[in-house]
Amino acid sequence: MGQWNIICNGVCCYGRPKAAFVAKSMGVSAGARHTVMEMLMESGETEGLFRLIDAENGVAGLEARWGDDELERVFEAIYSKRLRNRREKLPEEARFFLAPIFELDHREIHVDSLPFLIYAMVRNQRCRTALKEATDREADRCYEAYRESDLREAAFFCWFLQEDRELARNAAGLLLLARRQAEGEHCRVLMEILNLGYKPLRNQIKKLNAFSGDNFSAALDDNSDMAENLSRMMVQMAIAEDLGIPVLHDYLFYIVLQMLLIYEEEMMSPPAGPACTREGERCYRKLQKENPYLESYHASFYLAGSEIMERGKAGGCGKAGARGKAGAHGKAGARGKAGARGKAGAHGEAGNAMGAWEAGNAMGTGETDKTASAPASPLPGGKWGIASPPEPMELLFLHYRLHPRMLAGIRLERRECEQIFSLFGSLSEEEYESILLAATLCKYIEQLHRRCEENQLEELRCRSRQIEERERQLVLRQEQLAQRERLIAGQREALERLAGDQTQKIQKLENALREFVERHEKEKEELASLRSFAYQLRVGQEEELPAHGREKLEGLRLEKSLVIGGHSNWQKKMRCHFPNSQFLACDNRNFDPSILRNKRYIIFNTDILKHASYNRIMAERKKGQKILYVHGNNVERCLGELAGQL
Repeated sequence: MGQWNIICNGVCCYGRPKAAFVAKSMGVSAGARHTVMEMLMESGETEGLFRLIDAENGVAGLEARWGDDELERVFEAIYSKRLRNRREKLPEEARFFLAPIFELDHREIHVDSLPFLIYAMVRNQRCRTALKEATDREADRCYEAYRESDLREAAFFCWFLQEDRELARNAAGLLLLARRQAEGEHCRVLMEILNLGYKPLRNQIKKLNAFSGDNFSAALDDNSDMAENLSRMMVQMAIAEDLGIPVLHDYLFYIVLQMLLIYEEEMMSPPAGPACTREGERCYRKLQKENPYLESYHASFYLAGSEIMERGKAGGCGKAGARGKAGAHGKAGARGKAGARGKAGAHGEAGNAMGAWEAGNAMGTGETDKTASAPASPLPGGKWGIASPPEPMELLFLHYRLHPRMLAGIRLERRECEQIFSLFGSLSEEEYESILLAATLCKYIEQLHRRCEENQLEELRCRSRQIEERERQLVLRQEQLAQRERLIAGQREALERLAGDQTQKIQKLENALREFVERHEKEKEELASLRSFAYQLRVGQEEELPAHGREKLEGLRLEKSLVIGGHSNWQKKMRCHFPNSQFLACDNRNFDPSILRNKRYIIFNTDILKHASYNRIMAERKKGQKILYVHGNNVERCLGELAGQL
């Protein structure tokens, strides 16, 4: 386990609350332990739970050293059947106390510490100050980490006032950064913030050898809500982990885990909206029948617009020119003088209660007082009075320098009105008016919150950074594409040049191949003649040079010839027949290749001939030079062979 595992991962453990429950039961008192032993003996499930030992004075005794497995066996033997039969009959407090046994036994438990640590830091004044200093240094990074997470969709931040949400978001971002860099600088900063705000808890935990469930009571505060108490308990576990003090998994620890799991789901899961029931729809239809224009007042009775007032006039639901409730809800009869607006519209232009009353009377200018339903009564501090003063809800708004008219245009849907009846049941007209106004105000506040979330400074900065980053990436991408285009154009030119070079090489290779094939064919012919000549020598066939062959040989005189190989005496005799030819010794490998120039015939005496000389002659010879082969030292026979080859 790391030093700050609670901060990085939360609480992770394997639940064994049954064993912890038995250990708690036996640890209450000696009498409780004695009762557990009696019940265990009565059950008969004692095999393997006790061990016989020798005591002093020759008296034998029983020893019980129980681990979690043995304690679970004791639970199954004593409590399991009783709890299954009586669970539903137990009081609610008892069922909650026993919930870990049924919900957490033999289960991997994981409680995310993030919402609890955020709540603990934001609710503590010292933590708030230190947290603000820590997050101001890297507010952009913190908000970016929060914005990229799933926390934006969680309902957790609706637990805070709008002024606290910015700090809560930054705290969430700091925690997320700490989890990315486990055991890093951000974990240390968070631990310092918690130690600063919860120093009394740290001082108490520092004195402990082990932290147990009983120590959670130090975090309870009668003046705070349960979420804050549970957040303090999470801080206690984080401090104990930081100090290296082990946390014992006793039964109270599992009860706290059960409560943490419940509140974690409540914090992170968005609340489900109230569903419309058939009863709610029926109540709404009933009220709508009683008030024909109710459908137009989803914004509330106090927000009746001119359109509704005109309907009231057209329906004859009041005296001439009156704008009281009759125009808004179909009632018969006007409340004020002729031309007075009444509750629905009298206070649209007034800034306070007295001004509203005076404005309502002033609207009757040019009208007669004959239509007044009640005599005017002077009011203290004012010149005119009206028959129906503002109601308490309006006065409450005006006391805080607000006016119901500010909610004009924010209308509830019919589905939302039916949800109101589903929640509250049947309502009178007056009750419905007040609740409808409160619901409209809640919707207005929700819209303000959403607008603040969208237009807050961090969000605007983040959007600006994202736009700049996108523009920078687009410019960089454009430069990369232009560079790639230039690179591809260069590669294309290089490939075109390479294709031209390769075409020339292919042409040269084709020409060389043709020459090679021609030379190969000639060499094949020479090889065939050489083989034929060698075969004749092997069978010993020696033919005399015919007269016409000698004449042909003398006629050619083999001028411009090169003779190589054979014995030196043979070469001397051959010089008589070929005086204009050139002779090379058989072992002359360092001759000048220029001697092959202008030679028509090359004569090899294979009787005495070095391979190196032969290979060099064949390599240096020119096109059109014919190769002749002779064998032996008999000049007459050699002349005959030459004549035969010619």
